[in-house]
Amino acid sequence: MSKALEHLLPYGVVGAVVVILAWIAQQFFGEYFKKSGASAFDRSQRLFSRRAKFHRRLVRHYAAAVVRNFGQHAMGFVTDGVIDINEVYVPLQYERDGERQDVYDNIREFPCSVVLGPAGAGKSLLLKNSMLMWARRAQAGRPERVPVLIELHRCNGSTDTLIDLIVSELARSRVAMNRTNRLDLIRELVCQGMRNGALSLLFDGLDEVGRSDQQRVFKELRDLAQEYGECQLIVTCRDVVYQGQPLGPRFSHVVRVAEFDDAGVTRLLSNWRGLSDTAARAQLFASLRNNPALMRLARSPLLLTMIAYLHTEVLVKTGRALPTSRPVFYQEAISHLLSRDAHLGRGGITVYEVGDKLAILQGIALTSMESTSTAVDRLTISRTSLETTTKNLLPDLNLDLKHVKPLLDEIIDRSQLLVTVDNSRTQYVFRHLTLQEYLTAIELSDNPDELLQHYHADPLAWRETVKLWCGATTRDCTKVIAEIFSSPEQHHKILALECLAEAKRVDTGFASSVISYFLARLGSGDPDRIAVITAFGAVAADSRPRGQEVLRQLAELAQSNGPAKVDAMHALSASGRSEAAQVLAPRAEADEEGRAALRGMGELALPVLVARANEGYLWAVDDLAVVGTPAAAVALADLLWTDQPNATRAAWRLADLIRHPNVEAELRRTSPQQVGATASWMWQPFATGNNDPLLCIAGRVGLLLQYSAPDDVPSDIVTIDPRLAVPLAVTSVYLVDPLDAAAMDRIRGSLLWPRVGRQLLRRAFTEQATRNGPDQEGEELRQLIIAECKLSALQQRLVGLLSWPRQAILYGTLATEHRSSASGRIHYTDWLTVRAPQRSTKWLLWVFASAVVAAAGGIWITGITRAVMSVAGAWPLGWHWLSIAVLIGTGILILSVVLAFFDDKNITDVVIALLFFVTYPILGWMAMVTFGAALPLYVGLWMLCLAAGGMMCWAMARRRDRVNHNLFRRTLDAKVVRHGDRTSVIAP
Repeated sequence: MSKALEHLLPYGVVGAVVVILAWIAQQFFGEYFKKSGASAFDRSQRLFSRRAKFHRRLVRHYAAAVVRNFGQHAMGFVTDGVIDINEVYVPLQYERDGERQDVYDNIREFPCSVVLGPAGAGKSLLLKNSMLMWARRAQAGRPERVPVLIELHRCNGSTDTLIDLIVSELARSRVAMNRTNRLDLIRELVCQGMRNGALSLLFDGLDEVGRSDQQRVFKELRDLAQEYGECQLIVTCRDVVYQGQPLGPRFSHVVRVAEFDDAGVTRLLSNWRGLSDTAARAQLFASLRNNPALMRLARSPLLLTMIAYLHTEVLVKTGRALPTSRPVFYQEAISHLLSRDAHLGRGGITVYEVGDKLAILQGIALTSMESTSTAVDRLTISRTSLETTTKNLLPDLNLDLKHVKPLLDEIIDRSQLLVTVDNSRTQYVFRHLTLQEYLTAIELSDNPDELLQHYHADPLAWRETVKLWCGATTRDCTKVIAEIFSSPEQHHKILALECLAEAKRVDTGFASSVISYFLARLGSGDPDRIAVITAFGAVAADSRPRGQEVLRQLAELAQSNGPAKVDAMHALSASGRSEAAQVLAPRAEADEEGRAALRGMGELALPVLVARANEGYLWAVDDLAVVGTPAAAVALADLLWTDQPNATRAAWRLADLIRHPNVEAELRRTSPQQVGATASWMWQPFATGNNDPLLCIAGRVGLLLQYSAPDDVPSDIVTIDPRLAVPLAVTSVYLVDPLDAAAMDRIRGSLLWPRVGRQLLRRAFTEQATRNGPDQEGEELRQLIIAECKLSALQQRLVGLLSWPRQAILYGTLATEHRSSASGRIHYTDWLTVRAPQRSTKWLLWVFASAVVAAAGGIWITGITRAVMSVAGAWPLGWHWLSIAVLIGTGILILSVVLAFFDDKNITDVVIALLFFVTYPILGWMAMVTFGAALPLYVGLWMLCLAAGGMMCWAMARRRDRVNHNLFRRTLDAKVVRHGDRTSVIAP
């Protein structure tokens, strides 16, 4: 038994130790385990919701899908003409009080917006471009909102809610990868994001919702806006369809997209790949400008892309002239797509006649348009419907039923006017709704009664088809237009006036009565005045007798003092005729409305504006900038060399316009009349050579801006080209008005600790530079720096012309770097290096640091060692008390350095400096004596060479750092990483 106990005793001891340890653990860690256990269930409950967040990985993955899905955009009528949105996109504008402004800031300011515009105005492209802007920001850093683009025609004939469509869209984009790719998780992701305001919902094509689904969609949009007020909602719709406020007061903010002005037309043409030759681009624009009817078509982004495509790919190659009406354009485009294989010599690919395929397409278009009165989507066409329609038409084409499938396949695969919307190839759509409407109009060209029947059944859906029918048919349109005009509702009567601009054949007496009716309503405050003015402009643009007569009547009203004067002037402007510009020229000097109407004519107004600008009228200089075309920029450049105030005004306007590549390219082809001083160094980094005309022009602009008075800066100038804004802002605060170091110390002292505060303040401004605008902290910092540094009004204005990230870099430098320091000193020669290649300083600084450590550290350690040995009597050197004093001073120095990170008194800096400059020379003397006595002479020489090499590397690194990181470069290269930028409608 004793042996057994002796054998079990170790196990008992181990068990007792385990029990004791468990008791100790329970005493000390029991509460922790209790809390951990209690929270385990909570963590499991939160697991799903934590996964249902827009994590950084999900956002980046979704951003990549957005780039794939929206990076390219079909031109609306041809697939092989797909355009790259990043290359071709031209910012849209809207009109307010006669002034054109970008739509983006206006939309971002409101949580719910409705964007209206005619067919082909660029509404869908507006949303797609915003998605791409967001994707680029998301790939650089996590954005504040995640946008989802939903095509509302998917609601037709479906019971899916809008939230279902959002979930489906994210699922198609595979926003949740691998195991997380489940619809239930995506739905939770969407719901949580909507509750938190993390989503921006972009609903495209409200006008494409069928009548039977409209009320349901309207209600769901209103409910979304009401329930998820933190989310941004944007809805696009054709202007003629959106009547009243069907979406309720939450969507009271309505933005009407303006048509392209001359500057917009030239920018799109300059971005078009097929018009890279400047002469060809200028020739095409001249052809448009000399043909008012053609230029009116070019105001639509869709039609302008058609003009550019047909001009470069078809008409130039065949020697034909540009068409002058929408129906003829569509006819040209469709005929080209149906017959291009034969024209390109691709024998055997196409079998059927162009006329047969066109007849099938017309029948399909009509069948689809007739579905507007049912629950079927009038855009989406099933394969069964395609085959049924084709079967019904084949007997009339004298073809057997066996041709159904091959004929449809040839239309779909070769013409690409019909495209599939699903992988199973069971659902199809026309490439653009306008093409479907045109083909329907052609199909009904001999059947006006059926056209009217459809129009009365659904006026909004058939409005464009009626106008296209009037322009395409050779029949007398009087009956159709008269029946529409007889309606008591005003929007029907306006359609009649619009049809007069399109119709080829209509009774003269009836046309005169319609025109007289609307002439009498000009100036009456009609809520539809914009539509009436636009329609009058279209009628007056025609150079035939009716257009000439309307132009004469509008001119008489514009020259009168009656209530119709203003509307008549804007109708003349909308006509785009040079005769109208001559009528408006005298009115421009009399009132603001006349000026607005004149500048709205674009380049046609240039002769008048240039003459008035040369006479010293500043309003004419401003209006030249509003025209904004390359020719207008050249006219502004000619004003730079005068001694009048309009030279400074022209400089400010040109500094804004030169941002556009087409303006910059045109100015490089000019021969400036240099008769004054310039600051050519401002443009030197961006010049193409010593003979670059922009060296003279931009240098003159920079000089005039630099010596402007605060009142010389136009109030509407928000930003200018950064290549001019950066050198102006930096030099204005660093060279013109030297900074006060005490003021910067007060800035740091009023915010943070003096020593640590500099780094934290620099970090604060670095964080601010990642935003598109200052938050409350950033604004407080900015105001404090302005006050302490006593920046003048002009300096504040110049700095304010920079984007906020650039401002943050500049203000941060002002607050954290003394001008007297090496990093704080700048010179204009630094600006000349902003485009120089950046060269690494890593190895140079490594060599320098190694040399410093080896030389200075070795000397310091050797001196300390000799002082200790001298105190101990092992190796005496000099006075005994000197070694003791040096050791005490070194100890105090080390302690002072440690306290510097915790002490908020400036006396610490004095102690450190004093002790260092007293103790280090003595330690150095001790080290040198020790080296001389213990080491050969060549070792000392090697140490001197090492120190010299380190200093040379340091000097080279400083020069490279001056190029890589000077203030000019840091300010110019500041980036906006937030998703919302100037051409995005997505709110921050």
